[in-house]
Order: sequence, then structure tokens, then C-alpha cells
Amino acid sequence: MNLKNRTSFYLFILGVLAALLEGLLLLLTRYHPLDESIPEVVAIFLAAGSIYFLAVHLAWQPETNNRAGLILILVAAAVFRITLFPLPPTLSDDINRYLWEGRIQQAGLNPYSHAPSGPEVEAFRPADLDSIPGKDVSAAYGPGTELLFNLAARFGGLYVFKFTSLLFDLASLLLLVLLLRARGEPLMRVLVYGWCPLVILEFAGSAHIDSAMIALLLLALWLLHKKQNLLSIAAITAALFSKWTAGLALPLFFRRTNWRAGPVFAAVAFLLYLPYLDAGSRLVAGMGAYTEKWRNNESLHALISWLTGQDAVAQGVLGGVLLGLLAYLTWKKTDPLRATYLLLGTLLLLSPNVFPWYMTWLVPFLCFFPQRAFLLWTSTALLGYHVLIRYSALGIWEYQAEMLWLEYAPVYGLLLWSWWRNSQSPASPPVGNSQLRRIELQ
Repeated sequence: MNLKNRTSFYLFILGVLAALLEGLLLLLTRYHPLDESIPEVVAIFLAAGSIYFLAVHLAWQPETNNRAGLILILVAAAVFRITLFPLPPTLSDDINRYLWEGRIQQAGLNPYSHAPSGPEVEAFRPADLDSIPGKDVSAAYGPGTELLFNLAARFGGLYVFKFTSLLFDLASLLLLVLLLRARGEPLMRVLVYGWCPLVILEFAGSAHIDSAMIALLLLALWLLHKKQNLLSIAAITAALFSKWTAGLALPLFFRRTNWRAGPVFAAVAFLLYLPYLDAGSRLVAGMGAYTEKWRNNESLHALISWLTGQDAVAQGVLGGVLLGLLAYLTWKKTDPLRATYLLLGTLLLLSPNVFPWYMTWLVPFLCFFPQRAFLLWTSTALLGYHVLIRYSALGIWEYQAEMLWLEYAPVYGLLLWSWWRNSQSPASPPVGNSQLRRIELQ
């Protein structure tokens, strides 16, 4: 088969996979509300994950790297999102928190000063107070996110918030194309993000605002690659104050800029916090409560806590490993894209809270560093929703050990296998990013 025929064949197969994936998403809509059909939802997404893995493999073939293939990927990505956008979120009640925080800001109240259960905000509560997560805690999101909630609440309700999440999701798709082009990588690899079932579900379906942090982080990395250092500092600062996770990458950006980075960081931080400064010390109270009390879908953190009998030891290991890795990567001047990927991956493996949508943080980086274990995790992460089965029926929020094993054992098994295989292979000379080549998934 000549190159032209192989290209046509691969694109045809990619189109078939897109149609199959769309069929599964359409099937998913028949099980709304999704939280009442968790086994079916998980089964559908595991099937979708299998199709996704095949599509990722095809996207890594040189024959598919052409304009027609890129158009197919981007159009299909948009169709997938349109399919799930009409569904009201049911797998997570975070949207209720977003709506509440936007609503009280429209009334002139500070979300960092009030918890949903407070008597002074009784007029703004929904009929079911328990539908708002963290009802006894003030806002834990960054001020950039709170400003988005305020803006979205000004223009409407649920679907304005969903559109906000989707808009940042689509911006990430565009930024990945720009970043792939800037680094000389095949543009087809944007499929890793654009077709990821987990990303589609959590942003187009559940409206998680993590999409804003991801888009701002990618913008910062693209600007840094383009030598727009001060603009990159402004973008990473906005990402940090959208969701604190992005702060892991901040030293990597300062390492590559000059003294003017400090004033830029301070100016952006001040502008974002300005509308909320009257909350005083309560600006970080919500985040502190989240860090101290919340434990969800954890893996290594739970193991360390169990072995030592001390949650504080697990927290110390998490902090120590992250600080040590950050210091090493910063000192070695590691490529910021790769360094951010390593930091986020380490955080997710050690974190006490790994809700399924947290895995979306890592997906954009898999376009560049396609680790098999993390690609698999984008599917097994859906098993974390098993907690909703008992919660919906009995009001009990409890993770089952056997389900956590099913979620994490394949991931850690593949990580160990990749490490062992790489340790047995002789080092090979580096290959330039600009070369179009086959790259075996690690």
C-alpha cells in the first residue's frame, strides 16, 4: 500500500472511530440523570476509552498528519461537546456551588466572607441546602474563578455557567494546536485532549471550572515558549488564582524571567483580589478547610496514612516530594512543559483528593508526553464515581476498597512496567521535535 492509500485508509478508520465514540455519547444521554445509572455510565465510558486509545494510536502515525486529519479531529471534538452540553450536571454538584457564589456576588456579598449555611445568606439558598458542597465553608476557589462566577451570574443561570466552562475547554484545544505547532510537533496529537471522553464529560457535561485553569496554564506555557516572558507571568498568575494547583509551575516561570516578573505577578494578583479584600483572613479559610478535611478517591496518600497511622505523615510526604521535585526541576532548567507535567502527575498520585475531573489537569500534557498509564487513568478515573451509588440511595459518602483497586492497580502497574522497561533499554540519542516521526507510546 503506497503512502497516499495508507493516509486515506488511516483517515477512514479515524472517521469510523469518531462515529463510534459519538454513538456512545448519544447512548449516554439516554441514561440521564447519570448519577442514577452509575454502572451503565462507567461501562459506556470504559468502552469509549477503548475507542479513544485506538484513536490516539492512529494520531501518532505519520500518515495521519495532514490538514484533513486535523479538521476531522477538531470537528469531531466540537460535535462530541455539543452532544453532552444539553445535559444538566448530575455526577457532581459543584455547579450548585458555582451558581450560589455567583448569585451572592450579584447581591453585593463576598463569597469569602459567607458560607451557604450562614443565616445572613438564607435568602440565597436553594430549597435543598445539602445540594451545595461544603455548605459550612466559605469559598475555596481563587479570585479569578470567583470573578468568572460573578460574570456568568450576571448573564444567566446554569447554561451560562456551562458555556463558560466549555469556552475555556475549546480555548485549550486551540492553545494546544498553537503549542504543538510552536514546538514542531504533529498537530494531530491534539486528539489526545480533544477526544478524551473524560474531558468531554467533565467540561461539556458537568461544567467544571477547572477548564479555566487549564486554558490559562497552556496560554502561559505558549507565551513562555514564544519568549513573551512577562505576559507568561501574567497568564500563570491568572491560572494560579483561578485554581491553586497551577501554583506548582510558578517557580519554573520565574526561573526564566527577569526582575520585572515580580511586579507583574504582584499587579495581577492585586487586581484579582481587589474585589474581595474586605474578607481579610477569610480569603484562605475555605481552601484551608478543604486541604484539612476533604479526602476523596486517594491512592498513595491513603496507603501512607494507613501504614503510618498518621494523616500528617502522608501530607508531609506529599509536600516534601513536591518541593524536592520542584527544586530539582527548577535548578536543572527543565523544559517548563515537561516539568509542569511531572509536577501535576506527582501531585495526582500523592494527593488526598483525586476527584475524577482532576485528571483533566494532566490530559493536555499527554499530547506531548503520552504515558500509557495516565492515558489509561483517564478511563479508570470514572470508577471513582462509584461513591455516588450509595450516596444517592443512602446518603453515605464512602469509597469501596475494591473499586479503588480497580481504578488504580492498572495505572500503577503500567507505571512500574514503563519504569522497568526504560531502565532495561540503552539510552538513545535525542531526536529533534521538528522531525515528523513515529513515537512509541511510553
